[in-house]
Amino acid sequence: MLRKLLIVFASGVILSIVAFGSAWVIGGEKLHRDFAEGHGWSWTIGEDDKDQGPDRTRKFTVEPGAKLAMEIPVQLSFTRGDTSEMIVTGPQKIVDRLTWVNGRLGIEGKYRSSRGIKVRITAPEINGLDLDAPGDVTLAGLDQEKFTLRSEGAVDLDAKGRVRKLFITSAGAGSIDVGQVDAEDAVVRIDGVGDVTVGARNLVDIVINGAGNVSLVRKPATLRSQINGIGSVDHDY
Repeated sequence: MLRKLLIVFASGVILSIVAFGSAWVIGGEKLHRDFAEGHGWSWTIGEDDKDQGPDRTRKFTVEPGAKLAMEIPVQLSFTRGDTSEMIVTGPQKIVDRLTWVNGRLGIEGKYRSSRGIKVRITAPEINGLDLDAPGDVTLAGLDQEKFTLRSEGAVDLDAKGRVRKLFITSAGAGSIDVGQVDAEDAVVRIDGVGDVTVGARNLVDIVINGAGNVSLVRKPATLRSQINGIGSVDHDY
């Protein structure tokens, strides 16, 4: 057991180094300039959010069935409903600088906070969700034809509902639990050390690159899996 944990830990460290190096090369001048100029987001351990001012709430319009993206750390909850809106709450100096363009929530300048802002989304459905920063995400009442999720980094996501086709891509150390989503088909791609729990009934198609893990909570009619590294597929049904 200890040997296995050490292997997973070492693999995760190596993959992180390789991933960062690749991102640095691929990102080119823009990424290098952003680092040099201090743009983007960052967690600040011990940062006093009171310095950012009192909490403020802003409301944004969400297009029903749109694909949404979070470019900053969030505590996000989605609830299926007849209205379509996104309510964001957080320190005033952060919330005032938020941008909402083409379904992407970002920020002007640098994000410095010890916690993610709170995001509450209500809509009949969302086609997909891109998480480009750490996040704690809850999706409740999904009821739609398909749902696409792409997560990068430390994302903890739990989802419930009914979706005919699921498409899950996890890069980094995310924990994605869609085991309580009643789905026919699921396509899962993991790059890194992420964990995905899924319970599709018909087809489950899995590709793991690295030390990721997929847990099946229901036996699918057809299972296709490809593992490049020391990842695993667990049959937990």
